[in-house]
Amino acid sequence: MVWAIGLLEVKGCLMIFLDAVKALSPRLPKRGFWTLACSALLAGGMWLAPTKTVEAAQDTPFFTGVWELRDGSGVRPLVMSDWLVFDGKLPRIWLYMRQGSIPGERYQFYARNVSVNGLSKALVDVAKIDDTHMLYQLSVGGQVLEKGEARRLSVPNADGSCLAVDTELKDLLGSWQVVERGKKKRMLKLSETQLQLDGKKQSVESRLLRTGQIGLTVNGAPFAMFTDAGGDYAVLQILPTGTPAFTGGPIGQHTTFAQEIIVRRPKGRCDAAIKGRLKLMGKK
Repeated sequence: MVWAIGLLEVKGCLMIFLDAVKALSPRLPKRGFWTLACSALLAGGMWLAPTKTVEAAQDTPFFTGVWELRDGSGVRPLVMSDWLVFDGKLPRIWLYMRQGSIPGERYQFYARNVSVNGLSKALVDVAKIDDTHMLYQLSVGGQVLEKGEARRLSVPNADGSCLAVDTELKDLLGSWQVVERGKKKRMLKLSETQLQLDGKKQSVESRLLRTGQIGLTVNGAPFAMFTDAGGDYAVLQILPTGTPAFTGGPIGQHTTFAQEIIVRRPKGRCDAAIKGRLKLMGKK
């Protein structure tokens, strides 16, 4: 549980703010950086200088699950795993916990789009009201772009959500389908000794870095991380050549990758569960 959207209407997704943001400018062991808010809010390549390395929470964070968010524009869906915010079905925004977070009560995050290197200037804040309500705020440079109260549509116990990240090494091994447009289906297969993608096989050594994340080394050197994104998804994060360790960077976690590839379990059931919960949006 650690980390995590196209130009759509604000009611449907956070990504609408991307241009505006540009203009305004493991548990760590288990969870160290998380994701939230819309892709639209995350302008890539704009680095921030955090005051200290993030600390970890120990359990599934209260915000994990399916929500309806009421803000000044109406009601829209908000789907979050332990460290990512989803856009529609897909995980799109990584969240990185900032200083000032109080696990179990409130969290403050830096944010980054999947496949976009560098933190954005967007900041996301969530605060627990009770088991079924929380406050949510998105801001850039001190200006609030979105603020409202979210009502949980999924089970009150975040640990019981299919979006909760509680996977061990064995749970992440096996076959995954690469998420991409088009009819062609590409598969990723991972074992403790081999990564296979597009028919190409790479010998690797696998070890669990933290709950929900595997580190892959090639000839003893860090090569990639395979991270549970929550729900039916995971992200293969290929590190730049020469990366010396699985941790590092300005916030103690990598925010720059040679490539990030979103994959899905072919027989995953969480997408359907999320869709069912979102049917309750707008209803008492």
